[in-house]
Amino acid sequence: MRAKAVFTLLCRVLLIALCGFAVWRSIRIAIADWLASAGTIDGFERAARFAPDNAELLAREAMYRNGNGDLSPAVDQDLRRAARLNPLDSAVLMTLGLREEFRGNSTKAEGYLVRAAEIDHQFKPAWTLANYYYRANQPDKGWPMIRRMLSLEPLTFDPAPVFELCWNQTTDAHRILSLIPKRGHRPIQYLEFLIKTRRTDAALDVFPEALVAADPADSSDIGTLTGFTDFLAGADRMPEAVTVWNRLVERGILHSGRLDPAKGISIADPDFKFTALPRTFGWRMAEIPGVFASWSSGSLRFEISGDEPQSFQVLSVFAPVLASRPYHLVWKSDGSSLNSPQDPGFRFQIVQQRTLQQTGEGATQCPPLLSPGKPVCDFIAPAPVELGHSGPGSITRVRIDLGYTRAQGTTRVSGTLQLFNARLELAR
Repeated sequence: MRAKAVFTLLCRVLLIALCGFAVWRSIRIAIADWLASAGTIDGFERAARFAPDNAELLAREAMYRNGNGDLSPAVDQDLRRAARLNPLDSAVLMTLGLREEFRGNSTKAEGYLVRAAEIDHQFKPAWTLANYYYRANQPDKGWPMIRRMLSLEPLTFDPAPVFELCWNQTTDAHRILSLIPKRGHRPIQYLEFLIKTRRTDAALDVFPEALVAADPADSSDIGTLTGFTDFLAGADRMPEAVTVWNRLVERGILHSGRLDPAKGISIADPDFKFTALPRTFGWRMAEIPGVFASWSSGSLRFEISGDEPQSFQVLSVFAPVLASRPYHLVWKSDGSSLNSPQDPGFRFQIVQQRTLQQTGEGATQCPPLLSPGKPVCDFIAPAPVELGHSGPGSITRVRIDLGYTRAQGTTRVSGTLQLFNARLELAR
């Protein structure tokens, strides 16, 4: 009985000692962390005296010295010791690998970086190893790391540097496309990158995948896809711009009508069924003081206060047309609610641009909008400028503007102007 009591007492003493040791060790580690938080060599050295076997503190000090250009063997020794104390610290392994690469020890460098990527499947180890293979002129070894990075959660890092690394290693757009996951946000991100870097053909290749992957509720996705039509038109790729526009309409991403220039359908919304759409082939409205526009029951209404400028342009649309072919612009309007029902100041103008950046080239002035009868504006579409798309049936573009210029000696117009339709017709 007495022996049992002694044993119990010894157990209690041992437990108290262990608890005391744990508390003492926790206090030392806390003090070491506080000293290291200064981020100075002195702070790290003082911290090491409190916790000499703390792998994290040892690694932090060694990497701090490395970051400040210390290439001494002492730093390597501390890094290797930290790696032994914590073999799962990928940051230490990456630092060792890059130091060995700097010294020209490629075998050791690759070994450390491969090990880091094996134990840590996050972005940085794969990125570091892929860049090492790029610098070592071994791109084939880097592709698996690139595939791994692009398969990570798409919103955790900016993939643009990864895409740029791909293009630095090869110009084979199809090989790069094969690395892009088919679902998730990545196809959209890749399309955005290609637009920004003006790689038109590669962007056209990824567009179908981006369209499938797009989230209709994500304004960023929608902005990238609809902006692609602007990009194609700006690159003088009008046939492709029309195709992309139609695909977006079919998917419900663009609220507009389809286009078919070969069949004479060159204005996407000739009857004003949809609201203004400031994209490539949508009606664009200008904000003019004293002029208020609204869509109402398939017509476009302009409420004019009488305080408008003497001259202004209020409406514009780009239209894809067949090159060098004759066209009629026809429209239906009503100015009966204006103070001057047949005011001759309203006119359409056809601007035959050769590029979207040029304005006023080959402009055709149309008859007054409010001319009696059925007014028509005749013009011939310009010759094509798209490389690789010249010849019969080639698609080029015109810009149709609706403006107003008050004639001298007349009063300012006021009231309501309605425009029911404006369409292009191929002249037979």
